Amino acid sequence: GLTLLTKADAGQIQLKKEPLRLDELVRECFDDARILAHPLGVNVRLKNCDPVTVNADRHRLRQLLLNLTDNAIKYNSRNGTVDIALERMNGRAEITIANSGDGIPPESLPRVFDRFFRGEASHNTETDGCGLGLSIARWIVETHGGTINIASESNGLTTVTVRLRVDESAIASDSEKAPPA
Repeated sequence: GLTLLTKADAGQIQLKKEPLRLDELVRECFDDARILAHPLGVNVRLKNCDPVTVNADRHRLRQLLLNLTDNAIKYNSRNGTVDIALERMNGRAEITIANSGDGIPPESLPRVFDRFFRGEASHNTETDGCGLGLSIARWIVETHGGTINIASESNGLTTVTVRLRVDESAIASDSEKAPPA
């Protein structure tokens, strides 16, 4: 993880951006997340998955989605839930990943994207990792010209929202036209 950020800092990572059906990638990651969550008794649901194309590096966006769903599963309560949604709004693709659990304390929220920052809950021995996940997630999103935000209610839902620009050149493709009402 750290070498990726070090290279990113040095501008050595070239993204291979091409038109990508984000909904197909979200479905793939949803399937992976269900497999990961099953032994932990966490229920992963796909709430919405609008057809949308973005101009993106498939490998990096897959890494991003797996990282975020993995966190949502790990920092959860037994028999908890993870809700994934992809919606198309105002020329943007919005991915939300919401999980039940203890939430993130308000004082920690501004720091969750800092390198090596780990909230108190992650210091328990059951959760591994070195806290690089969200800083890498932010880097991937920002290099795609998008935004990433995290909101948390104590003892409620923690929701990560990623917004990416829709690839306007792909809008006219038949696969994305809405069926007649």
